Amino acid sequence: MPLLNRRKTAVLLIVVGLVALGFGLWILFGMFWPAKTPTPGYNAEATPLPVTPRAPVPKTYAAPVIVQGNSTAGEGAHGTDVLEATNRASDVVGRMGSGSSQSGFLGYEDVLLDGTAKFQAVARKEQQDLRSLYPSAGATYGITTRVVSTDLVEGKNGADKIVIKVKTQKAVDAGDRSQTTGIAYWEYQVTLLRQADGKYLVDEITSQQVNQ
Repeated sequence: MPLLNRRKTAVLLIVVGLVALGFGLWILFGMFWPAKTPTPGYNAEATPLPVTPRAPVPKTYAAPVIVQGNSTAGEGAHGTDVLEATNRASDVVGRMGSGSSQSGFLGYEDVLLDGTAKFQAVARKEQQDLRSLYPSAGATYGITTRVVSTDLVEGKNGADKIVIKVKTQKAVDAGDRSQTTGIAYWEYQVTLLRQADGKYLVDEITSQQVNQ
């Protein structure tokens, strides 16, 4: 019996020694070969960084400047005088020559402020003549004047007098502009005078019918 106990004790000591040896070897290897620290890199499961969208920078394109006809804008301080006179002559002729007996030919009244006292007196007389010839109580008489072209006859920028030729087409109707009863072509010569404030006003208008 004592012999058997000694054997068991010896086996137990051997097992304990092996365990101690293995633990010692594990510690020894850990000292010489430390565990590698993982290098930070791309991680597919990492949370993506917030991205702030940038608005596109607007592009500016310079539009081409197209000038039709002869420009007088650079001719001194009165560079727009001829253009002003031309526009006023065209507007006055077109508005005076458009209207109807039902409205009393109000186009004449619309242009009074565009002319001198001399022109205003003539315009009022022409309006009254038309009202007498085509009374509102009678058959409707309508007329529409369309400006076809304008030309500078006399004067220049800054001049005291500018004369503009205005060519027109006149269409007569009986109350319906889409149903004309006659068409004629007229040529007007409009004289404009420069006022103290530099503005050009219509002073005189002469007209004649022409063949187109």
